[in-house]
Formats: sequence, structure tokens, C-alpha cells
Amino acid sequence: MLIKDLIKSEALKAKPSKKYIAENTKSVKTLEKLSKDSDSLVRYYVAKNPNCPVEILKKLSNDSDYYVRLNVTYNPNCPVEILEKLSNDSDYSMRRNVAENPNCPVEIIEKLSNDSYWNVRFSVAYNPNCPVEILEKLSDDSNGSVRFGVAYNQNCPVETLEKLSKDYFCDVR
Repeated sequence: MLIKDLIKSEALKAKPSKKYIAENTKSVKTLEKLSKDSDSLVRYYVAKNPNCPVEILKKLSNDSDYYVRLNVTYNPNCPVEILEKLSNDSDYSMRRNVAENPNCPVEIIEKLSNDSYWNVRFSVAYNPNCPVEILEKLSDDSNGSVRFGVAYNQNCPVETLEKLSKDYFCDVR
């Protein structure tokens, strides 16, 4: 037997890891069980799973592990109430991820557009659902990366793009 055949046969016998199952399962029962796993990396993958129900995401949004909570904000099923709660997090990375979530409501986008951290404002500008009024306001931001985010947004009005085409920051132009 060749080594590659042996490796292949051994790989077929191997049980999938809990992390793999957590990331890929569609079973709510399995996700519920794995959301309580002692390994934070398993919970991290549960939070990332697009099949993860809202009730489990709510529990994971209170997880002791920062990266588990952060992954909740990436989940396409993350409910508005969790985005609202995490938009007030003291860590700017959490607020940045909330601002990036395509389900982020306008009220939260508006609040985060005034954040003191430029990368939160950049994520607001980059969000495809950012209202035109906020894009126009952020086009005057003191940070060039925020203005770049405005210019990159597909909903940016032509007038604002024309203004940004004259920006002194070359990446904005």
C-alpha cells in the first residue's frame, strides 16, 4: 500500500473535530451543545456558523471570550438587539464590527458615525447600507481612511465623489 493511500484511508476514518462541526453543522441541537463547550475556539466557530439560531447568538454575545463575542457580530443572523448592545462596547474593535454588519440599523450606523475611533467611522462609511446623508458627512472626516471608505461605498453620491476626487489624500482620489 502506498503512503498516500494509507493517509487517505486514515483520513476517512478520522472523526471531524468539534471545531469543524461547530462551523459547519446545521443541527440546532448540536450548535446548542457546542455553544457550551469549554473550548472557546469551539464556541468561536458556533458564533460564526450562519445556521446558529438567534437564541444561541444571544447567549454567546455574553461569552467571557472576546473573540467569541466578536464573531457574533460577524454572523449574518445577528439580531439588532445584540448589535445595539455591542455598539456600546468599550472596545473599538467590537463597535467596528457592529458598524460593518450589513444588518446594522440606521440608528446605530448614525451613532457610530460619530465614534472617536477612525476605524469605526471607516466601517460605517464602508457599510453598504450607510445612508447618503452620513456618507456626505463622513466625506469631510479629518481621517483620510474614513474618506476612502466613503469613496469606496457604492451608494456614494456623484457630487460627493467629485469632491473626493480632489482630496489631498491620494488613496481617496
